[in-house]
Amino acid sequence: MTVSVDTAAAQPQVIAEGFTDWDFPRAASGVVLLLDFAAERGLGAADCLAGSGIDAGALGDPHHLVEASQEIAVVRNLLHGLGNRPGLGIEVGARYHVTTFGLFGYALLSAPTMREVFRCGLRYSALTFGFARHSAVVDAAGDVLHRMDGGRIPADVRRFLVERDCAANIVLGRQVFAGGPPVPLRRVDLAFPAPPGAAPTTVLDAPVRYGAGTTALVYDPDFLDSPLPHGNPHTAQICQELCERLVAQRASGSGAARTVRRNLLAGGGPDPGIEHIARRMNITSRTLRRKLAAEGTTYRRLLDDVRLTLVQDGLRHERLSAAELAHRLGYSEPSSFMRAFRRWTAADSPRSEGS
Repeated sequence: MTVSVDTAAAQPQVIAEGFTDWDFPRAASGVVLLLDFAAERGLGAADCLAGSGIDAGALGDPHHLVEASQEIAVVRNLLHGLGNRPGLGIEVGARYHVTTFGLFGYALLSAPTMREVFRCGLRYSALTFGFARHSAVVDAAGDVLHRMDGGRIPADVRRFLVERDCAANIVLGRQVFAGGPPVPLRRVDLAFPAPPGAAPTTVLDAPVRYGAGTTALVYDPDFLDSPLPHGNPHTAQICQELCERLVAQRASGSGAARTVRRNLLAGGGPDPGIEHIARRMNITSRTLRRKLAAEGTTYRRLLDDVRLTLVQDGLRHERLSAAELAHRLGYSEPSSFMRAFRRWTAADSPRSEGS
């Protein structure tokens, strides 16, 4: 007997989707929070900021922005100083509150329903400190999933940054529901293995399932359109209009690392050389190296990160073989590609800092 399946009905219903690329400038307050966390554990600000190109004196300016590459440089220093252990990102993410996000946070707080929280939050996600690719969907079982895909984040900081995003969104959800009904968070799915030893059974008091296909917050389905305790449509509209302006303002700038990374992604993987990229930017390669150093990165690190992103996309979506991936990235031998791939994915190993 043949059983017909309605494949259309089984597809997730997308509520909202966020940015597709984490490489955007963000408020310096996120770096300040990282420095405070590190200081409480005996790691100084100078150690955390080393090589990031961030001026410590500018961090007190509420309008100061840092590049994503600079924040990643600080995270790498923090992980080097404190140890890149599972759960550290959860500890940091638990410190992010509505006020940490400024105007964006108040836009969420004033949203009338959770559906609007998702739509507003993901529409203006370039005003956050996020690195994971966020989406909100209703799955085939009817559950509401807030997904956080870390596939494009550099491997050595991926778990920390996805955990941080996850915990920060749990805290935001609690504050959005504060004074009203309990947060309808059913469980937390983490796309990472459980920590060794006595693994915790909860994340911020929410049940956790390790080894999931995608990191996600799983909510009950009946809450999407229920009124929220702080919802105010007029305030929400004003906040969203101001968020729109902020997004446009921040998009008008262009950091050197961002420009290089986008050129490399557009090129599809082969190394065009720093001289070629510099010519496209109408500067010398020496100037480009200096600009990248000021943003806490190097051409070689950007190239490695972009190539790993392209490899992961090829494996996930196109199911390419090692030989096909090697050819696409410009390697003459699959063995050379495999050695490079092992280097890119070695989260705790030293990485080349060449030009």
